[in-house]
Amino acid sequence: MVGGLLLACVVATANFCSADAADDPRSATRARLERIQSLRKERSGDGVLVLYEAITRIELGEREAAFALLRTLQGRKLGLVPARDAGFEAMWDDPEFQKIREKLVQEESRTPDAPVAFRLADPKLIPEGIAYDPKQDRFLIGSVAQKKIVSANRKGEVKDFSGPKDKLDCVLGLFVDSAQEQLYAVSTNGFLDEAQKQRRNAVVRYDLKTGLFVNRYDAPDANQLNDLTIAADGTIYATDSAGGTLFRKTPAEKTLTPFGAKGALPGANGITLGTDGKLYVAISTGIAKIDLSTGAPTRLSQPFTVVTGGCDGLYWHRGDLVGIQNVTNPGRIIRIVLADQGTRISGITVLQSHHHPEFAEPTTGAVADDALYVIANAYVGHFQPNGSIKDPGQLKPTAIIAVPLKSLP
Repeated sequence: MVGGLLLACVVATANFCSADAADDPRSATRARLERIQSLRKERSGDGVLVLYEAITRIELGEREAAFALLRTLQGRKLGLVPARDAGFEAMWDDPEFQKIREKLVQEESRTPDAPVAFRLADPKLIPEGIAYDPKQDRFLIGSVAQKKIVSANRKGEVKDFSGPKDKLDCVLGLFVDSAQEQLYAVSTNGFLDEAQKQRRNAVVRYDLKTGLFVNRYDAPDANQLNDLTIAADGTIYATDSAGGTLFRKTPAEKTLTPFGAKGALPGANGITLGTDGKLYVAISTGIAKIDLSTGAPTRLSQPFTVVTGGCDGLYWHRGDLVGIQNVTNPGRIIRIVLADQGTRISGITVLQSHHHPEFAEPTTGAVADDALYVIANAYVGHFQPNGSIKDPGQLKPTAIIAVPLKSLP
């Protein structure tokens, strides 16, 4: 797990284990392995399951078995490239592992590097979420380490948006409701050590015109909220990554409660609503569509030549989805082509490959001016469960890159 944050949020394998095995780490890992192997029998050509099994076997100390699995991915050109903090830390300096990984790296074609739109000067911000306010032409960015929200213009000039009196925890997903001029943000301490004594998860709301804090909607049953989206009627949908559960709050309700079965969305992370009203959630193995009457998820079918698992940010754009992967790949931006009225995935297009020189744990983005403005180097893996920052001298100012979407139909 990346510093107790990124993969606590999105790594798929963490959610394959059963609740009964959670008290015994090794038993939990074995249970996870059995679950992955069961899924592989159902989807024998699914490369992402091979990657997850390799991660699990590394955790169990089964080096050769893990390497054998990774070798089966060579030649398939799936864009599956082991990332250091996505479960491969223990093997990272192994020459044989690096040899296998290099072959997978070479198979992924390099795209042109998207331009840097602006930079944020403070390298210790550790931003995770970003949203765009079109009426004031500004970006709202949430800080994990500093537990606040800042606003930034296109020159990278930053000022605090939230204040200490708002009592925010680590800020993750952000969503701008431009029609109502409201900002919604996830506030959580779910991945911090302090959560063992008191766990806090909430969605907070601000008035964009005044900048004032409006309300706080708690999610008392959540483990660790992550991302969110808002429906036209004001209904809030939020993912609980640690619990693999979707949460919802209708306008008539005061708190967020589970929507659908608990644990039904392993690795739940990015979430988006299409203009057609369909709700999509990024899960460990792909993309799920949510039944808005029951909360039941259906994983979208896709060819075995396609990998959509491990998306952090997920966005609707002109009838398709755009995802930011940072688990199954060190970082890439993909267009996910929907078919049959959004009920299956027909293919993907890589918009930005992992080769971008600014990439260091990219997390989320915001659509503006036919581009996806992506936090390229979030460094969330440096943020520790005790609230400290590991190796702060290695951090560089945050780069926001603008990945072009204009060429998409």
